[in-house]
Amino acid sequence: MKLRILTALAFFTLVGHQLSAQDREFVNPIIKNYGGILDLPDVDVKPDPDMEYKILIEEIFKMDRPDRVNFSAMNVARLINLHAVGGVKKENLKVTLVIHGMATNTVVNSEAYQGKYSEVEENPYIKLYKELAESGVELIVCGQSLTLQGHTKADVIPEVKIATSALTAVTTYQLKGYAYFKWD
Repeated sequence: MKLRILTALAFFTLVGHQLSAQDREFVNPIIKNYGGILDLPDVDVKPDPDMEYKILIEEIFKMDRPDRVNFSAMNVARLINLHAVGGVKKENLKVTLVIHGMATNTVVNSEAYQGKYSEVEENPYIKLYKELAESGVELIVCGQSLTLQGHTKADVIPEVKIATSALTAVTTYQLKGYAYFKWD
């Protein structure tokens, strides 16, 4: 009897939690097609809407699922949308994304991408990177990783700049006062 009651309570708790999560609507204030977030008006700590945010993100994630955008790449859009929901104006967000390691393969055109991942027809990152660039994100790829992954400058999508290396790009932006994140 106790087991049935506990099972029923667990079931109704789970159903209630799922219904409450479904009632919440995700918003995309700046990056419209990626990085949906919840607008939570009743929080205690918010971004400072009067500050200029200089944010540097280093991405080196593995390409476990080349057919879809990795969470770390999507998280760049989430970071921007979260600051916007917190009241930070788009012009006060200075975001630079430095990509290297296996993630370097995400910044190439679909033909070069398919050369690496023959099971995928299109590079799913192109639309995300285009939207990030349009919102003001500076996209940089490590020239060392690009070359070691077998790509050339001609393979790189137009939204992405090539750096001498990720190491030099990261140190340069850190010395310019950018807050640093490293996402795998």
